[in-house]
Amino acid sequence: MTDAFCSDCKKHTEVVFDHSAGDTVCSECGLVLESHSIDETSEWRTFANESGDNDPVRVGGPTNPLLADGGLSTVIAKPNGASGEFLSSSLGRWQNRGSNPDRGLILAFKTIATMSDRLGLVATIKDRANEIYKKVEDQKSSRGRNQDALLAACLYIACRQEDKPRTVKGTA
Repeated sequence: MTDAFCSDCKKHTEVVFDHSAGDTVCSECGLVLESHSIDETSEWRTFANESGDNDPVRVGGPTNPLLADGGLSTVIAKPNGASGEFLSSSLGRWQNRGSNPDRGLILAFKTIATMSDRLGLVATIKDRANEIYKKVEDQKSSRGRNQDALLAACLYIACRQEDKPRTVKGTA
């Protein structure tokens, strides 16, 4: 509780902050002095329930256990309108030097996500298809194969494993 001037009571009174609504309310008369205020202080809750640590820091996107770096690498994009001179710039050279070893996996996962979105599949099927593709890629048995056909087959197998079978032709 803090003190503030209430225009209804015409005096300094204690105010109560309602966190759920974001309202500051006069404790004497109940007048809402400020509504829908935003709490900009740090939120020190722990969101790491599966990792076992109590670090309250919450920054960045979710990690992907299927990628070597957890999917937390940085990719420097070309500036809008940039052409071939980007690769000759220092940023372009550094980007190529540290080329991501998981680049092929990331592209495959994006393609699986696009295919599953077009078919209206749930995230669990997409995740299962990513796991299946990762296993195939780790066995190096995808060399020389049609990439799109392989990714579609991973989605097909994932649908069957999740008991949501689709026909090979897809949906109409």
